[in-house]
Amino acid sequence: MTPKPLSIPCLEKAPEVYDDEYEHPQGPETINKTLEIIREDRSAVEQNLAQLRVWIAKHPHIRLCRTDARFLLRFLRARKHSFLSASQVLERYLAARIIHPTWFQRLDIRDPELADLTDIGFVYPLKERSADGCLITLCDWGLLDPKRYTIDHSNRMHALLAEAYSEDALFQCAGVVGIFDMQHVQLAHHSIISLTVLRQVAQYVNNAIPIRCKAIYAVNIPSGALWIVNGLLGFFNEKIRNRCRVFRDYDELAENIDRNLLPKEYGGKEPKSEHIRAFREQCERYRDRMLTLDEMEIDLDHNEPYSRHVMLDDIEGGAVGSFRKLELD
Repeated sequence: MTPKPLSIPCLEKAPEVYDDEYEHPQGPETINKTLEIIREDRSAVEQNLAQLRVWIAKHPHIRLCRTDARFLLRFLRARKHSFLSASQVLERYLAARIIHPTWFQRLDIRDPELADLTDIGFVYPLKERSADGCLITLCDWGLLDPKRYTIDHSNRMHALLAEAYSEDALFQCAGVVGIFDMQHVQLAHHSIISLTVLRQVAQYVNNAIPIRCKAIYAVNIPSGALWIVNGLLGFFNEKIRNRCRVFRDYDELAENIDRNLLPKEYGGKEPKSEHIRAFREQCERYRDRMLTLDEMEIDLDHNEPYSRHVMLDDIEGGAVGSFRKLELD
């Protein structure tokens, strides 16, 4: 049965009434410690939501943007309730959607290509979370058929997954662990990957992704795929790079991931098909909301230092320098 779709959020940058409804994360025993780490309490939430909303309303280049609490908390929680950092990531997130439409537009589980990649298990989240509440994703990257698909399809699938769970409070607070199984990567995959593409992906991960990335694990790496892993690591910032690890096989990976959480095919409890089914249901439930994201707008074609060409550079760079002094009175 198709899950009931959720309501469509408002995209007015300064609506008469803001949607303040949001959830507190539930589940793991460590959740209070997690909230302490990200510096979340009711006062911080209320103050930072108000600041972000004024900032969006006054932003000279943002035209349409969600302002509901569920959406804005993605950025605040990912940046430990630092208003400045959260606003930078939000700005770059909106820019990334414009700069890379083939990655972020039409994130529709009913799209034939995305549906096919989902069905074959290219990337999907595991049904159960880790002990501390992290969502664990598994990507069998070699399943991307280089005769049919490009790196853009890979990025769209990862964007689909991220957006499908983006409003989940536990996902926002506890973060995600990504597992990349490289065993099926072949020489033909080299034709759709370049250092330029790897740099673009790393720019987004470094500077524009409103997610708490807790770890990235690569497993079963054939010698011919080492340059892909090393190339991407070279473009990640130090913080992300320090959270990356390489494992020979799933036995070695089991030292860091509870094997029971994995699909049955990798030593876990439930078959891969069940994890994929749950992912499909989540995508269907959030389908209308994800498609509405395509209507958000930010103008990047102007002459200020903040522009299309520098928008995804170093997060501490000048891309938002001209706007940092915005007065929130």
